[in-house]
Amino acid sequence: MPAASLKPAAILLAAGFSTRMRAFKPLLPLTKDLTPLRALCAMYTELGIPVLVVSGHRADEVEEEAARLQARTVRNPHPETGMFSSVLAGLSALPAKCTHVFVHPVDMPMTRPLTPLFLLRAAGKEPARTYVPSFQGRMGHPPLLSGAAIEHIRTWPGENGLRGAMDNLPPPLAPCPLPVPDRFCLLDMDTPENLDSIRALWPQRGYLTPIEALELLRIHGVPDKGLAHAQSVGGVAAAWAQRLGALHPDCPVDAELAHSGGLLHDLCKGLPRHAQAAAMYLRELRLPSLARLVEAHHDLALPEDAPVTERELVCLADKYVHGAKPVALEERFAAKLAQYAGDAEACAAIHGRLEQAQAMEARIGALLGGPPARFAAEALNDAKAEKPAHCTSHKHN
Repeated sequence: MPAASLKPAAILLAAGFSTRMRAFKPLLPLTKDLTPLRALCAMYTELGIPVLVVSGHRADEVEEEAARLQARTVRNPHPETGMFSSVLAGLSALPAKCTHVFVHPVDMPMTRPLTPLFLLRAAGKEPARTYVPSFQGRMGHPPLLSGAAIEHIRTWPGENGLRGAMDNLPPPLAPCPLPVPDRFCLLDMDTPENLDSIRALWPQRGYLTPIEALELLRIHGVPDKGLAHAQSVGGVAAAWAQRLGALHPDCPVDAELAHSGGLLHDLCKGLPRHAQAAAMYLRELRLPSLARLVEAHHDLALPEDAPVTERELVCLADKYVHGAKPVALEERFAAKLAQYAGDAEACAAIHGRLEQAQAMEARIGALLGGPPARFAAEALNDAKAEKPAHCTSHKHN
């Protein structure tokens, strides 16, 4: 069954009592205008996936908000019996045409759109399986249940909730962990401290952190040589961004975003027009800020009246790294000139790109207070292997 023929829906579980939070989680503010319920409804709706909200505790408030969000609702008459009763209430209200369903607790609002997209892509290849997103080996949310799995889960007596039901599916339907570059699929908000963390992390939801960018490269099977080059370019761009931030506190450059852009600049290496191919893919994953960084890393001019951004740092960092080693700007372009020595038009274009890079080098060097090449070499010499970080918490009950 190709992904295009799937008819998924999303069940949002919003019936619980929020005991540990000591406040009603579905309607707590994450940002000025955003609640967990609103955030998740918006995510699935933007992906074209219909939403069914399961209410229970404070049902009138949840159902009123769901109506404003144009989401269907079903009420769990006995939310005190636990989350699995809400799962069953949601499954019983699914439309007949539904082939797959995401089951998403409303207290896990950080999951990025790319995670459902990864799961749907996998289900398009093996539609009978249940898929569970995982980040660095840890299972997260939401699981994607197939129609066949749903029928088995509806008859489950309830022991260990949804987790127990999924663990007892017959082998052809058994849950399949699916690696995704989204550490936020692990992050819930059971306590006030969790909520504070989510509010602080919310701006990062729009792009991948370096740990996640590296995970995306690994998921795509980028070879060690490509990983080493990506880490070097990302490290140089991040080092420049950190220095810019220290010297110019008003400079709107995000070192983490620059790092991730450098890591992903060659994500689609080997494809025709690989920079544009990578940008298109990242936009499909709803990561436009990263797409903008990678799409022009080959050839980018910096007008005199334009500020230096992460985009220029990634572009120039790529010019200073050959493999994983530092290289002078002129040396990098000399290799291209030698390669196309018999093609006057190509050599003219290469000279033009060199002049653009030199102008960018001068602008960035003035802001850095020294030659960018020197700071690039220092960053590469000081680089250490990144250590994976983990988010906390996962649950299937």
